[in-house]
Amino acid sequence: MPAKKIQQLAVIGDPISHSLSPAMQTAAIQRLKAPFRYRAIRVKPEGLKDFMRGKAKGLAGFNITIPHKEAAATLVDRLAFEAQLIGAVNTVLNKNGELIGF
Repeated sequence: MPAKKIQQLAVIGDPISHSLSPAMQTAAIQRLKAPFRYRAIRVKPEGLKDFMRGKAKGLAGFNITIPHKEAAATLVDRLAFEAQLIGAVNTVLNKNGELIGF
């Protein structure tokens, strides 16, 4: 049986080095033996638009922390109903190149 391709996941923010998400998510991924790698990516506010148009497209999905939650809601391709209501995004799913904010 061929090995599954490892998909990339991340948390983005600025600052981001304090985030416990990579440790927690990596522990869960390893326990489940899931084909994912999770990491933290520092994205400065002035670089968010470029990130969303470029590097984000190479991720299977990502979490968003401060200060990007509201700005990201204006940059995804589609918003889930709940994200529309609150005007902020916590998680983005890349579905065939379409970034969907939740």
